[in-house]
Amino acid sequence: MNNTFIKYIIIAILSFIIDIVLFKIFNTIFFSFTYKIIIATILARIISSLFNYLMNKDKVFKSNKNMQETIIKYYSLVVVAMLTSAFVVNALSKIFNNLDPVFIKIPIEFLIFIGNYLIQKKFIFKNK
Repeated sequence: MNNTFIKYIIIAILSFIIDIVLFKIFNTIFFSFTYKIIIATILARIISSLFNYLMNKDKVFKSNKNMQETIIKYYSLVVVAMLTSAFVVNALSKIFNNLDPVFIKIPIEFLIFIGNYLIQKKFIFKNK
């Protein structure tokens, strides 16, 4: 494994912890809402993705592209990943309704993580 991927994993783990903790908190706060999982996913992802963007741009990929050039691409990816996560976790939570949604979310996020790394490395933060 190269140094960039190791840094990416570390930042991803920290972002994941932020995301999961916030997801659990928001899922608890909005327990009576019909779309609590979707709301919790969106709110948690907004916060964790800002941390992730800043760390990936500066520490992982050391991108020299300006923020305007990368943030739109990054957040387009975040939106796609977030919606994929929200709707897949929501659908699987209905099938496996005895299982805590956090345990459903973990493997889904892992698959999204791999795709996100490749897209960020090749398209979003790749230096000129």
